[in-house]
Amino acid sequence: MSNKEVQLDEMLMKDNQLHPKNERIGFGRRLGAYMLDVLIVMIFGTIVGLLIGDQLYPLFFGKQMGEFNQLSEQLGGKFTVFFQKMMEITSGISVTGLILFILEGAFVQSFGKWVLKIINTNVDGNPASPSQLWLRSFLKYGASILSLIGGYSGIIYIGWIGSLWSFVIFIGFFLVFTDNKQTIHDMLAKTVVSRKK
Repeated sequence: MSNKEVQLDEMLMKDNQLHPKNERIGFGRRLGAYMLDVLIVMIFGTIVGLLIGDQLYPLFFGKQMGEFNQLSEQLGGKFTVFFQKMMEITSGISVTGLILFILEGAFVQSFGKWVLKIINTNVDGNPASPSQLWLRSFLKYGASILSLIGGYSGIIYIGWIGSLWSFVIFIGFFLVFTDNKQTIHDMLAKTVVSRKK
């Protein structure tokens, strides 16, 4: 964050006179939006998985399915159909999650934020630039993408990096309880979540 932005942020927070179009949103409403997003991803992801998961799961879990099939044969093949169906649904959820990443980066808000009338803005309440929105979205969802790449490639270290990244973002979510009401991905992208007017 530039010195000028920090000074503006501190002045607005100190005087408690935020511009009306920049009412920063705290934990509760943001959690509600996230939970709506998770619900939508789970519902639509399950539907996608049930409809075309048989075509998707080899892309995401081809290597793991080969290993599982060998293990399943040793156990008498009892779990093969169940495990394959779970991988199909998981693949559908993964694709739907990627679509959420794209939508939030492209359209200023996710479905949950749209329902709760909150948007991603600049720290001063003006519309965030496309580069800020894409950076914020990448920082927020990039760990999931990295974990998918690790799972697809079978390179466990990529999955570990994705898990570490997820942990940092998770801890960074608690920064929303500070006066600035910014998470770590908001701080790095120089954005805030504001009430839509």
